[in-house]
Amino acid sequence: MAAKLPKTKKQEWLRRYIPAEILGTITALIGAWSVYANTHSYIAATASGWFGEGIGFYGYFIITELIANGRRYREHSLLKRFTLAIAAASTNLIVEFLPAEILDNFIIRPFAMFEAPQYIHPYPIGFLVGKFSADMVFYVLAIAGFETRKRLLHR
Repeated sequence: MAAKLPKTKKQEWLRRYIPAEILGTITALIGAWSVYANTHSYIAATASGWFGEGIGFYGYFIITELIANGRRYREHSLLKRFTLAIAAASTNLIVEFLPAEILDNFIIRPFAMFEAPQYIHPYPIGFLVGKFSADMVFYVLAIAGFETRKRLLHR
């Protein structure tokens, strides 16, 4: 029997990841669907969806990390605050996401987003099935990175 997670952990993870996931999904679907509609190429649409998702998802995290770390270092001069905020945000995001991204970007997501639409129609539904399948694996790794980040970087 698996250990039950505290409700507060689940809520923390949902609050952290849901806004980025929504934005990433919207930008992925717009990119993939528009390219597929014009080219009917699964490969081109997959690449466009992957790129669009990255812009939406990480755009959200980069902005929120820079804002949070900018506030954290507000007593410093503008240039030093900016430098410290970038350094802290970069370190936080690398620890949280790098292992998940390596596995996700090079193996799981390209396969899922290419294969699913070939079997599940219409294209946008198949694309979303592939995307959400890859997301499940990604979030297991990202959450492990987030918890590691909290333990190691924020003592």
